[in-house]
This record gives sequence, C-alpha cells and structure tokens, in this order.
Amino acid sequence: AVSRLLPTAFMLLVWLLLWGEISVINVASGVLVVAILSLFIQPTPREHTLHPLALVRLLGVFVWRLLSSSATVVLAVLAPTPARLRSGVVGVPLSHPSTLVATIVADAISLTPGTLTLEARYAGDEGGGGETAEGTPPVLYIHVLGLSDSAAIRADVNRLEQLVVAAVTPNETTGDHGSDGRGTVAHGAGPEDRS
Repeated sequence: AVSRLLPTAFMLLVWLLLWGEISVINVASGVLVVAILSLFIQPTPREHTLHPLALVRLLGVFVWRLLSSSATVVLAVLAPTPARLRSGVVGVPLSHPSTLVATIVADAISLTPGTLTLEARYAGDEGGGGETAEGTPPVLYIHVLGLSDSAAIRADVNRLEQLVVAAVTPNETTGDHGSDGRGTVAHGAGPEDRS
C-alpha cells in the first residue's frame, strides 16, 4: 500500500509545485489529474530491491577507488616506468545476469581513472550480432593501465559486483537468473586476456 501511495503523493506534490501555490482548487484538480493518470499508468513490478546502507557502502568504496586510482594515474604520468605504463585488456566474467548490475559495475569501472570498460559480451553474442543466451551473465572486457596481475583485476571487479548486488539486489521474480546460486558462471570457458 505504501509503495502505491508514494508515487501518487509525489505526483500530487509535483502538480502543486507546478501551480506554485496550495489552494483548494489546485489540490482538488491535482487529485483529479493524479486519479486519471493512475488509471492509465500501471506500476510495473520492480526488478531490483534497493538497500540504502549497502548503497552508502558502495558509494564509499567507489570514492576510495576513485581517489586511490587517481593517485596511481598521476604517479604514472609524473614518474612513468614500464610497469606503470603497461596496459592490457582483461576479460572478467560476472556472476549475475542482471543488466542493471552489469551496467553499474561497468560504469563504476569506466569512471575510475586508469580503467575503461570496453565491452560487455553475453554468451551467444560472439559476433556482436545480437542473439544472446537469455539469463546468462556477461563478460566485461576492461582496459587497465598499470596491468600487473589479471587475477587481481578479476577479483577486484568481482568484489565490486558483490557490493553492487548488495546495494541493488535482483528480485527472484524477474527473468534475471543465470547463476546457479553459488556464484558460478553459467556459460563456457573463461575469457582470455589480451595485452
């Protein structure tokens, strides 16, 4: 009931803010408009559950990663060495098939200096032509500056994915199921690294 009441109250609030004053006629017309809109706009079931405390933790970790990776990139620019300038592409299989989770992880990686998500490839999409295996988690291909250990990059991205899943948990009622529940990827062999 509360989940249905909040959007209704928000629409009424927006209506009143658009008129700029609270009066009997504005409230009455707002209730009428909201009632009519509610007939045409049916709420869709949510595919994810937002957990505010986990979201705060995710944002804190992201800010820390942003600061530490910025320092690493500045160091690579001011005092370049072959190890600091070594770059490569690492394939990281995700364990959750949710496109929202994959998007948040890919964006967090791309927003962090020194890393860039190049592609999210789903099983069955090797040619880039479209047909994908439904419910399978993607493999993120990430360009990394200062690449020294591919396994460490994979572990770091998997930790980030777990933080994202804790913050925006996919609901069981959606079509997002491609993992066997133990974090095992449901598709074939792991991706190869390209340097």
